[in-house]
Amino acid sequence: MLNKIDDNFSVRLVCRNCRDEIPNIIEDFSSGDLVCGDCGLVLGDRIIDTRSEWRTFADSEGDDPSRVGNSANPFLDGDQLDTVIARGNNDAGLSKHLNRTQGRAKDQQHQSALIHGYQEITALCGAFDISKSIVDIAKQLYKKVTDENLQRGRSNDAVIAVCIFQACRQSGAPRTFKEICALTK
Repeated sequence: MLNKIDDNFSVRLVCRNCRDEIPNIIEDFSSGDLVCGDCGLVLGDRIIDTRSEWRTFADSEGDDPSRVGNSANPFLDGDQLDTVIARGNNDAGLSKHLNRTQGRAKDQQHQSALIHGYQEITALCGAFDISKSIVDIAKQLYKKVTDENLQRGRSNDAVIAVCIFQACRQSGAPRTFKEICALTK
């Protein structure tokens, strides 16, 4: 594989055997190789197919262009590939019992508390036209507070207000504490 720099500083891939000015390079995504179409020399391996893969994973024959689940939330712990146990009607209450047991899991309660806090922060900041970068900092601060269990015995509204206030100060867009408190009431 030979990289050649043009006059406009773009990099072109050229076969080192053929050295054609206009290379015939084939991207073989099934094997993950870049191959010269003229001489067959493998120019690169382990290439990744970045094109969309529109396969249907639906149970029925309907049109289901979905490819993946929700995007990962960097503010939540884990890989967020949870399985939710649905409540069935014909299994003598077994799925209802499993669903209730799953709902009592400590991790899931922590995640749902974080999600609720993040939604509050987003809604309050949206009402005040606070930028997304400040919202993200406030979410990081809220996650730190809940992970270290510092909010115990304090109003959740007060903790959220302090996180927004501190995020504004850290970002150089300070708001008065009275402004932030007015948001949470």
